[in-house]
Amino acid sequence: MSNRGEQILLKQSTVLMFAVAIAGIVTGFISGSQSILFDGFFSLIATFIKVLMLITAQLIAKESNQRFQFGFWHLEPMVLLIEGSFLLLIAIYAFLNGVFGIINGGREIELGLVILYAAVFTVIEFGYYFWVRRKNRTLKSTLIQFDNISWLVDAMLSVGLLISFLTALALTHQGYAQWAAYVDPAILIVLALSMLAPAFKILKPALRDVLGIAPDALDDKVREALEIASARHGFEGYKTYVQKHGRARFIEIHIVLPSGYPLTSVKTLDALRKEIAELLGKADSARWLTISFTGDRRWIA
Repeated sequence: MSNRGEQILLKQSTVLMFAVAIAGIVTGFISGSQSILFDGFFSLIATFIKVLMLITAQLIAKESNQRFQFGFWHLEPMVLLIEGSFLLLIAIYAFLNGVFGIINGGREIELGLVILYAAVFTVIEFGYYFWVRRKNRTLKSTLIQFDNISWLVDAMLSVGLLISFLTALALTHQGYAQWAAYVDPAILIVLALSMLAPAFKILKPALRDVLGIAPDALDDKVREALEIASARHGFEGYKTYVQKHGRARFIEIHIVLPSGYPLTSVKTLDALRKEIAELLGKADSARWLTISFTGDRRWIA
C-alpha cells in the first residue's frame, strides 16, 4: 500500500470536510435550522478527526525508534476509537436536541436556503465518497476506509435534510405551516438515530484492537497453519499468540520439538520458520512474526 497516496487522500478529505463544515455552520445560523447547524458541527468534528488520521498515517510511515520499538501502529485504532466515540456522543446530543425542539413547538426556518444547501452537498458528498472508495481499492488503507465512512454519513445526512425540507415546503404550500415547523427537530432525531450504526461500525473493531482482544480470523489462520506443519514434521506441541493493532498483526509461535528430532544445523530451524511463514500467507511490513523452538514443554506452559 502506498502511504504517500494515503496521506494525499487524507489531506484532500480534511480540506474538503472543513469547507463543508463552515458552509453548514454559516447556513445553519442564517436559516435558523438546528439540523443544518448539527450537520455543520458534525463535519467540523470530522475535520479534527481527519487531522488526527493524517498525523497517524505520517507516523506509521516513519521507522520505529527507541521509545516506540514496534512502530506507531497502535495509534491507528486509538484514532478510530476517538472518531467512533465522537460520532456516538454527537448522535446522543442531536437526539435530545430534536426531542426538546418538538416539545417546545418546533422551529421556523428559511426553507429556500436550506433546500439549496442540502441539494448541493448531497451531490458533492456522494460524489467524493464513491471516488475515494474507488481509489482505496488500490491503496487498501484501513484509515481511508473508516475515514470515508464520515463522508457516507454526511451524504446520508444531506439526503435526509433534502427530503425533509422538501416535505416541509410541500406542507407549507398546502396550508399546514404549523406542522412544517416540526420538520426540523424531527429530522434531527432521525439523523441522530441513523448515525448510531456507523458509530458502532467504527467503535467495535477499534475497541477490540485497543483492548488487545485476539482477532478470531487471524487466530484460526495461525492455528490452521501450525496444524499442517505439525502433521508434516511431528511437533510435540505448540503455543500461539496473536494480536492486532490497526493494520499491524503480531504473531508469536512457540514450538516444542520431539526428543531426537533430526536437527543438523540452525538452517533446519530457519527452513521450518520459512515454511510456517509461507503457510500464514504473503508477508508484508505490517506483519510481525516470531517463531521459537524448544525441546522442553515447560517453556510454553
